[in-house]
Amino acid sequence: MYYRTFNHEPVLKPKSINLRTSKHLLFTLILALLSVPSFSEVDITTLDDFNIFSTSPHELIVNKQGQLDRQSFIAFKMTKPFCICANPVISLASDQEVEEGSKIKGTITVDMTKPIKTVLRVLQQFESGHLLLRPLNFPSLRSSRVIKVKTEHGTSETFLTKGIDYAMEQSKSMCESKWFFEDVEPKVEELSV
Repeated sequence: MYYRTFNHEPVLKPKSINLRTSKHLLFTLILALLSVPSFSEVDITTLDDFNIFSTSPHELIVNKQGQLDRQSFIAFKMTKPFCICANPVISLASDQEVEEGSKIKGTITVDMTKPIKTVLRVLQQFESGHLLLRPLNFPSLRSSRVIKVKTEHGTSETFLTKGIDYAMEQSKSMCESKWFFEDVEPKVEELSV
């Protein structure tokens, strides 16, 4: 639409934005964003010094580093759709060669109570010498403040786990969300042709 100025030159009049049109554009934009699969790669350090990170679109790992050896850690998994904290693992330094699958005797002490005897299965030995261990039986780790792990090989580590309940709650709320934890390219055999 044109209108004339004082010198009678035609000028293009700005078109007013219709409120209905802007709502329609906003709705279309939101619909477009929601129709695209959303993901968010997770890598968080909480205020209690727990690390929460994703290893797949449906799995989170929550871990706490050791007090003496920062390469040692205690960790557990949170997997969709059930979102239960499960499968704790412990990484400890070792100066001995140990076969994967072998079992090591040890103790786990929670909050300076009586040590609980356990058997730890060796899942992997890293190049650094650290062992990834799965305890086959263990005391409750929930609401713990201090966890001490000792093995028959003479290695031990202390984990300050104050705040573990909050880390569990935070990872559970992330797990229950509708967001994927990370974008993973489909494998060739998963592609339908």
